[in-house]
Amino acid sequence: DALLSERELSMSAIAAPAERAFEGITGADWILAGEYVLLGTDLRLTLKLVDVSSSRVVTFSDVGSTENLIHTLAESVLERLTGTRPALKEEGRSRSILSLRDETPGTIALFSYLIDAKVYLDGEFIGYTTGDRRVPYLIEGVEPGVHELSTYLGSDFGVVKLPEVSFSPWKELVRVQSGKRLTVSDKSSHFNDQLYRLQRVVRESPKVVFDAAGRYAVSYPFSFTDRAGVSRKGLVSIECTAPSGEAGAGRGTALFEYEGDSKAIEFDYSLEKETELEHVIGLAEFSVAVENRYGRVELDVEVERADIRQGMHRGD
Repeated sequence: DALLSERELSMSAIAAPAERAFEGITGADWILAGEYVLLGTDLRLTLKLVDVSSSRVVTFSDVGSTENLIHTLAESVLERLTGTRPALKEEGRSRSILSLRDETPGTIALFSYLIDAKVYLDGEFIGYTTGDRRVPYLIEGVEPGVHELSTYLGSDFGVVKLPEVSFSPWKELVRVQSGKRLTVSDKSSHFNDQLYRLQRVVRESPKVVFDAAGRYAVSYPFSFTDRAGVSRKGLVSIECTAPSGEAGAGRGTALFEYEGDSKAIEFDYSLEKETELEHVIGLAEFSVAVENRYGRVELDVEVERADIRQGMHRGD
């Protein structure tokens, strides 16, 4: 059912009866014939090696979509004929044999905010980024196929690999089509910026509005995947009463939960005095700040991961 179309390349001598198979062919020891079947984006290529003297046929077949499909089968045929297998395949050669008729070079437009970062194509240095997200670095005359594109701007810039949190320069495999322009965005940024975003799993400053009974409550569930790839879950909840009296005093309770463990902490707050609560459970570092300022109660809630810290890419 996956067969979309079929083409056969055959020699009449192969299709003929054995007694007529090689009429008119003199001096040949072997005859090679082939056929292919197109299966979606892949190709099944079959080569038939015929011994002229005995009419014996040896078949070689494989499925693929790149030029190395032909190289692999050619290696097998030559090994059969000579007893030695040559090395015809080229690692990284991934041009489609279905589109080899058009080998017009393509162009890569690399957009990056990095200033003067080194640009590499297939491991070879080719220039520097423009530093302007609106102005790409153009790489022209690129051979169609898959290429590795990368940038480097020292040990503080690149991408963070998750979940283990490892650091490396940005690199990406890109496919260039014949005669076309490919647009690519460099995903590099400062490692500390990425760590900052990863470290803070909750950072909220909600608008505190008390109900008719003078109470307010808010909850923030959170989850993250730790550096070992394990999913972690927790919750931070705050309940408090509206301020009253000349001191603008109120009371509340902060509940911290992480992976089945919990801690409830009661607190008081008053006018122009900030109350801060901190607690650690496992990999979760909880922080709550409550303050009555300018006639309103302000609340800041944060939860950070303990397995990530600023500067860890430098070993700090």
